[in-house]
Amino acid sequence: MKVIKILKILSIAIIAIGIWYFFIKDYNYKITFKTKQTPVIVYNEIINWNDGRSKREQQVVSNLKKTPFESVYQELKNGDSIVNLNWTIKKENDSITVVTLKIKDSKNNFSQNIRALFGNNAFIAKRISKVKELNNKIEEQSKRHKISSISKTKVPFINCACISLESDLSSKALTMVSNISVLTDYAKNNNIELSGHPFSEVTYWDTESEKIKFNFCFPLEHREKYPENKQLFFKSIKEHLALKTVFNGNYNMSHLGWYRILDYSNRNNINIEKSIIEIYLNDPHQGGNPLDWEAEIYMPIRTQE
Repeated sequence: MKVIKILKILSIAIIAIGIWYFFIKDYNYKITFKTKQTPVIVYNEIINWNDGRSKREQQVVSNLKKTPFESVYQELKNGDSIVNLNWTIKKENDSITVVTLKIKDSKNNFSQNIRALFGNNAFIAKRISKVKELNNKIEEQSKRHKISSISKTKVPFINCACISLESDLSSKALTMVSNISVLTDYAKNNNIELSGHPFSEVTYWDTESEKIKFNFCFPLEHREKYPENKQLFFKSIKEHLALKTVFNGNYNMSHLGWYRILDYSNRNNINIEKSIIEIYLNDPHQGGNPLDWEAEIYMPIRTQE
């Protein structure tokens, strides 16, 4: 009788495990790797990842859901199949980030679960190879920039002339370069001296679509009145408390500093505004090593009303 009871229990357990494995489990394969890079860098690379393809090739990976620095849910078009990629990013300690990827072939879910019982196959071997490529890219990316520790400080008062622009996050620098002549010509033609370094003021940031609206500005010497220009408007940036970091690297990656401040504010329960001021201390037209280029990045601390 005891043997029969044990067999019944085992049978129920096997059936339960089978139901979970084939019908409930939300992935076919799971890949985990560790990196010394911060969740900020890992997250940025994942949301811009296209399964190893260049930007000129067809987009095959779509971001369906994102939680900054913690998780990304993607859809990969793989031939006639749709593959779901569920990434989670966690800090193991101050120097190690753990990245976990759950992979599910939505069209061939049942057959992939069976194949998984017998070890690697061509599908998972390719996925492992692609993840290794991504990990290598994450490591390389970290060598192309530096981000300083976060501090509390004040954004200084600035009088400025600005032009309103819109772009994708990754094309912000190119958009500024394409429009900088409007500002330089205005200052030159009206004999107005600059009182500081050029800067951008991000007024709108959609973290889902990565679209931004921003003002590209030149700080001007103080005058009671400035000559009018239909393409420009004039304003003053009031002094205000903010979180600050310093970014070194090509300015087309400076938004990594934004992510770093967001991550810091979330971990330290500091309420901030998603408006950003970037002050560019170097002129990229002069060339040199991008790691020597420096931008001060500020995100205002929300004041309690």
